[in-house]
Amino acid sequence: MVLLPPSSSLSVWYNWIGGTTVSLSVAFCGAIFGCSWFRRHLERRKDEISELRRELDAARMEIREKDELLAARAREVDEEKQRLEEKERRLKEAQDNNQALNAQVGRRNQELRRREEEMQQQKREHEIMLKLLDTRTQELRGAEAFLTRADTLSGAEVIDLVNTLNSEIYQTAALVAEAFDYNARVGGIESSAEDTAVLNEACTSVADAIGTETTEMLKSLDHHEDPAVVQVAIQVAMAAISDWIVRTWNLDETEADNGFQKVYKGLRDAEMQTISGRWRALTRKYLPHTEEHELALLFIDAIANILLVSNVNQSRDTILKLVETRYTERVAVIARGAQKLRKAIGEEVTSCDFEVIFVHQDTAFSPAQMDDEGFREGRDQTEPVLCTTELGLRKFERRPGREAIWEDTILLKAKIASRSGIVEMVGSAGNLP
Repeated sequence: MVLLPPSSSLSVWYNWIGGTTVSLSVAFCGAIFGCSWFRRHLERRKDEISELRRELDAARMEIREKDELLAARAREVDEEKQRLEEKERRLKEAQDNNQALNAQVGRRNQELRRREEEMQQQKREHEIMLKLLDTRTQELRGAEAFLTRADTLSGAEVIDLVNTLNSEIYQTAALVAEAFDYNARVGGIESSAEDTAVLNEACTSVADAIGTETTEMLKSLDHHEDPAVVQVAIQVAMAAISDWIVRTWNLDETEADNGFQKVYKGLRDAEMQTISGRWRALTRKYLPHTEEHELALLFIDAIANILLVSNVNQSRDTILKLVETRYTERVAVIARGAQKLRKAIGEEVTSCDFEVIFVHQDTAFSPAQMDDEGFREGRDQTEPVLCTTELGLRKFERRPGREAIWEDTILLKAKIASRSGIVEMVGSAGNLP
């Protein structure tokens, strides 16, 4: 089959249809011309195909490169995706760990708060236990103090304290009585109203201490030759003051003594000796204590009054000053001895009760409790007591059992003076009032 260009074909077909010879020659020539054109056209087509192939190859190469680039990008995307997923996984793990840690911290905080609350509770309980322990310790100490029967001093030591006090009183009374000059009793001498008032006040004070009868003896007798009665009076006064110091519960408030005595008597009758004794010891211990120098002034004042009543030839102020100057130290020893005896009897002995014996004027004489320094054969032993010159000591001890039965033991007899003894001392009853 021969391909002809469109124009030539039309011409051939026109000529053929017309049936002319010219058309055949033209057709032949056209065939020849068409072969040449066809070759050129085929070459061009080949070139175009080659070009297209080159372009196709180039396009394929470009596509392949783009595919490779796309694949690389896809791999990068996959890798990035994987990395992102790994990061997300790690982030989730971190978040989970963080939540777990937060939960753990929360639990730890709760546990810490619980421990702190327990610690605070234990601390409060510990403080309560300490307070309770302290309370129980104090109670045990109090119980121990009340239940212990151990005495700090023995009976013999208490007796020694009484003997020492009596000895100091005797020596001081003798020194003071001999140291002063006394006026002879001369009638008809009038004193000023002031002096009389001072003397009357002194007489009243002395009578309270040693008794009215002994005071009258001091006023009426002459002492300028022998001041023995003055010495006796001073002994009696200092013994009386010492007895008051030892017996009194509260020396600063003596009006409260009856109350303490009633309470103590009730305890002694109702409770065991250990309990009543410890109550007495603790009460005496914590009551106010009078200073030694204040007690010494009581002794000095009493001595000055006795000397004034005994007609010493000086005024009371002068006598008081002389006594203070000369005998303060000796009187302080007596005051100290009375305080020691007070503490021994009141605080240091609880298994029994000691009591000093001081016999008041007109008390019936009792040989079991008293010694009469002026006793002589044939004297009437029923003669009442005039005064006490030395203190005695007795012990009261409760028998075991519920009933309050007390054993009374005289450990040291009191030394007393009687009117007949004073008569024997001064040599005649005619000089006595």
